[in-house]
Amino acid sequence: MGSLICRVELHKEKGVIITVENDDDNIIQTMVMDGTLITTTCKGEETSVITQASDSITIKCKDFLLDADTITCQSKNETIHKSESTVKISSAAAMELSSDDALKASAAKDMTLSANAIDAKASPGDVTISGNNVTASGQVKASLKGPTVLIDGQQTAIKGATVDITGSATATLKGSAMTTIGGALIKIG
Repeated sequence: MGSLICRVELHKEKGVIITVENDDDNIIQTMVMDGTLITTTCKGEETSVITQASDSITIKCKDFLLDADTITCQSKNETIHKSESTVKISSAAAMELSSDDALKASAAKDMTLSANAIDAKASPGDVTISGNNVTASGQVKASLKGPTVLIDGQQTAIKGATVDITGSATATLKGSAMTTIGGALIKIG
């Protein structure tokens, strides 16, 4: 790098202007303190600008990297993270997402949730899963358990290579209009 051109200007109306010019790399750095704002600009192939007012700081740049041992972001009011492209959040250790109030996750398209094990529970509230079609399957076993289990539908089918319906105390099979029992062999009792 060759020599730099450095200027400090003191102006009653424009404030203080510090300029560093690097002609070899075609970079101009300026800091302007005008009594209202502090504006730091680095202009080369791209331009980055940091603007500080008494109540705000704005950073405009192509790439923004924050590298620290610990990062805390805290706000008294709303916090918004917005991207016009993909957002990725990852952790090398455990990750926690919590809210002292309601928590809502939504997607305009598909949503996927995957893990080694997933435990979804509401305490003491209810869990509701709904959709045009709802499918639950298990690679080894699928269980549905509760003090009262209700399967209700306009048409309800229970199918399997072997179907075993057992009541530990009583069992009732009833149709309000008609009941049909069919098979090559029927054993009762």
